Amino acid sequence: MDEYKPKINLRKSVFLAALAIVLMAVAGWLLSRENFYQMIEAVGGANRLFIASAIAVYFLSVGLWATRWQAALYFINCRISFGVRYLILCAAIFLNNITPGARVGGDPFGRVYMLHKLENTPYSSGMASSIGERALTPLIIVSFLMAGLLLQFGKGSLQLTVILIAVWVLAASATIFIPRLFFKKRIAVRGISRITNRVLGWFGKGGNAQEIIENVEIFYSNSYATIDKWKKVLVIGSLTLLLGVLDVFRLYTIFLALGYHPTLSMLLVASALPTIVGIIPFLPGGLVVVEGSLISVLVLFGVPLNLAMAATAIERGISFVLSTIVGAGVFSYLGVKMAAKPKIRTGA
Repeated sequence: MDEYKPKINLRKSVFLAALAIVLMAVAGWLLSRENFYQMIEAVGGANRLFIASAIAVYFLSVGLWATRWQAALYFINCRISFGVRYLILCAAIFLNNITPGARVGGDPFGRVYMLHKLENTPYSSGMASSIGERALTPLIIVSFLMAGLLLQFGKGSLQLTVILIAVWVLAASATIFIPRLFFKKRIAVRGISRITNRVLGWFGKGGNAQEIIENVEIFYSNSYATIDKWKKVLVIGSLTLLLGVLDVFRLYTIFLALGYHPTLSMLLVASALPTIVGIIPFLPGGLVVVEGSLISVLVLFGVPLNLAMAATAIERGISFVLSTIVGAGVFSYLGVKMAAKPKIRTGA
């Protein structure tokens, strides 16, 4: 079966990202010119050493992400060098930033495609590893959100405490058991195969129905192999927790750069809620919705508006602007490597 090769309209994506940035800047200007000026002063007076530390923590997080991805690849007997994984993830972040939805826009599809082109890894294995290494991310994000809300609002309300704990238990159970059941029982294999065949048909790449079913079954098998043992779940979960801690620490470092000492509850909610909101496929990289939700959370927890805007500007300057610039360079480099690599047919 001929494999569909996704194409990325880079010019259009960069234009949309630039347009979103302009709209966000105009909105901020109209929101409050006084606070806008104060924000610029706060950013200008920020401690450069702490900002450099926040940048270092961000790229350290990408390295830890590459380690978590290797754990999932290892579980399905794939060996990829750390350097290749790190570069692919930097390029995938760039794709995320120019496609709707934060952290999930161009990923995992772009990442899987690059892995296939550079290392001849089957698409089914690449996709399975990408899904497997993210399997517990929702649990950690929800846990941070619930813990932050509990620390901030649950002290004086037993009813609210019980509700938050119950929500966490339900989220934890769903995150741990539903994916295992879904892939183990191979639920909806034929339905997904029909959808895949139909989508490929739109691009003139339709193939043999039985072959597509077999490839989907391989994907199911590999996906389950990343989470079929509790030891594997523990490894993936521990690395995911460390990634979440680094996100919180980066935000904490940014506030130290601004001379503000945030509470743990605020940091937990501020790191979790914008991630959840950013999944909404509105603008590239979760623009506007991420910034709006982050500023709202910070102000809700008592941070002055000008400092909330400054912290958001620095955070998004690192996680969106800088990562886009670095990722674009890496993506171009990998594009040259992929173009120069001899074509080798492999299984799906």
